[in-house]
Formats: sequence, C-alpha cells, structure tokens
Amino acid sequence: MIDQMKPSYLVTDRFVDSEHWTWTERLIGEQNCFFSEPFISKTEWKAADVIHYFQSSAPHSECVLLHYLAPLEQVSDQPPILLIHGAGHHARKAWGDRKKGLIHALSLAGRHVFALTFAHPHGDNLLQAIQLQNGIQRMKELCGSETVDLIAHSKGGIVAWTYLANRGSLWNAAYDDDVTRCFLLGSPNKGLDYPFRHMSPNWMVQSFGISAPIACDSMFYLGHYFDTMRYSIYKEGGAFPGSSQLLYRWDDKYPVHLGAQKIYEGGQDLLFHSRGIDAAIQDGGDYMECLMKTPIAPDIEVHILAGNSPFIHGVCTEWDGESDGLVFVDSALSTEGLVVDDHQVCRKTVLPLNHLQLLYHPLAHQWVLDGYQQHHKRFH
Repeated sequence: MIDQMKPSYLVTDRFVDSEHWTWTERLIGEQNCFFSEPFISKTEWKAADVIHYFQSSAPHSECVLLHYLAPLEQVSDQPPILLIHGAGHHARKAWGDRKKGLIHALSLAGRHVFALTFAHPHGDNLLQAIQLQNGIQRMKELCGSETVDLIAHSKGGIVAWTYLANRGSLWNAAYDDDVTRCFLLGSPNKGLDYPFRHMSPNWMVQSFGISAPIACDSMFYLGHYFDTMRYSIYKEGGAFPGSSQLLYRWDDKYPVHLGAQKIYEGGQDLLFHSRGIDAAIQDGGDYMECLMKTPIAPDIEVHILAGNSPFIHGVCTEWDGESDGLVFVDSALSTEGLVVDDHQVCRKTVLPLNHLQLLYHPLAHQWVLDGYQQHHKRFH
C-alpha cells in the first residue's frame, strides 16, 4: 500500500485564469524514473494554455497537468472521475471543457471531473502510468474519496491498464485499490499494427505534419531520399517513445497486402526502408505481450467501447478488417490478459463511430453516462 503520509508528487503551481477549467495544477512526480523524453517540432505542444501551464513546449516527463472542472449541477455522491487522453492529445482537445464535450456532460451530471495532460503526447506508457498514480493520489487528497473512476481513450487505455496491473510498484506507484470503474474507449487492448500495415499513412504523416510516427527510417519524399529516423516509431532516434509499446502483430488474422509486406516485415523498397514491426516491438520491450500477462484487479468494473466506422475525416483509413479507422474492433473488445474474471466486464459495445468520434460524438458520451445508470457493481 502507498504511504499516504508521503505523497509521491509535489504541487508546484495552480492556475485559475482559464476559461476552460475551474483550475489546473502542475504536479512534479518525485519517483526517480523520469527523464526528458525526445521531442520534434510536430510533437511539441502548440496550445498556448498547455505551454503556459507546463512553462515549456517540450516539458520534462516528471511534469503532469491535473485539470479540474467543478460540478455544474447538484453534486453526485459517486466517486470523482479522471479522464486519460490518448496519443497526440491534451486534456481539452480530447475531452472538451466547461462548455462542451464529455467533461461538460459529466459535470452536468454532478460529477467532480479531473483530467490529465501528460508531458509528452506520445510518451512512455509506464512513465505516464506512474503520473496517473500521482494524479489519482492528488484527487483523493482533494476530494476525500477513497476511490475514483477512470475514463480512457486509445493509448490512454494502455496507460490505465499499466497502472491497474500494478506495473509501477517498483517506482512508488503501486496500485492502491482505488479505482471503482474503468471505461475504455477505442483502447488497443490487444495492440495494433496500423503504422506498418499500410504504406500511404507514412507519406500522409510527413506531408501534413501529423503528430504521429511513421514506420520507415528512410523514405523517398519530395524528389529525394532522406533519413526519417527522428520521425519514426523506432526507439533509436525517434520522438514517439510510447508508440512502439502499442504494437502487436495482427497479420495472422488480417493478412498484409503484398505491397505493404516490405514495410511490415522490414527491408528496402524503391521508396522506403523499414526495420519491420518485429524490430519495433522489440524496441518497445514487447510491451503488449508483457502487459497481457498482468491482469487488473478483479474488483474493478470494466466498460469497453469500440467503433466500427473506418472513415476519419471522410477517408477510409483501415480496410483490412473491421475497425474504427485505426484500431481493429477485435483488439478494442479484447479482454485477453486484461481481466481475471469476465464477469467484471459489464459492457462490450460497438458503435458506428470512428476513432475520434469515440471522444466527441454524443452517442459515445451517452454510452458513458449510461454506465452510471446501470447498477453492475459488484458483479453478478
């Protein structure tokens, strides 16, 4: 158990000047595992308020932001809620604010709602899980609550699983039996292989400056061949330290097209060079394989939401199997290694939404709210 007399974080500042939040605190994790993760221009923070709160566009991983929105209606007696964003997002971009989004809907329902913004938008999942623990401890201190509820999107679901599976125990971030419910929205619960499965996203990411990794360490682009290592998913030189940890091979169920096999398995083509998905998985320490051997505590109520619309911004981004455009439905619905007892999984739902709509669409918001209307606890 965590010693509540010795918190593992420091509150270094509180900001009350935002139109979006009641307040935002900057916490510094005191665990000795944090380091300065690599940034490139497209992964540095651009939102002025986030830069202001961090006091940097490329903050050290010891920093995390805890945002709070007070209830807008009569206060519920339910535990406070903590929202965990996915890759490339910050709290407001993912969840909205006091005027819109899921955080607004939850606040209208009378809930105390908190949200994290991690220092690196593609950061190491274990480091972010340790910061998740720090955020939960701070919430409990502020609210006087023994437990909290978690709502996580995409990569944030893997961060939540990492904490709930007690993976941070060696760094004074052990699971403290303090989570009642966990909602997973589009979480790649059995990993993903999207960066290696298709060739076109590599050029799209480069062309549009998208905050996402590519699977090539060199490629032909704008008339010449150049080194793309710092834009890549690989650990050596890449600026996306948490991305390789999400990888898992799905080619046994969804075969890779001939034109993408070089990028998937590794090798040199006329247009690019790839080290292959196995090398990237190894870079990530076989993270998903290891995580699936460490289930979460058996008394946590789990709700799982997947999307099956592959069209993102009007473009079909995944056509090899049923998906939300990024994560296969089979992966999002997977509970392999996640739970000890399937009875703790209260809902598995598929909605006609893409990966981003799982955050923003009213159907997804209602799905979350419905989870509090159904009395699942403590399992049938």
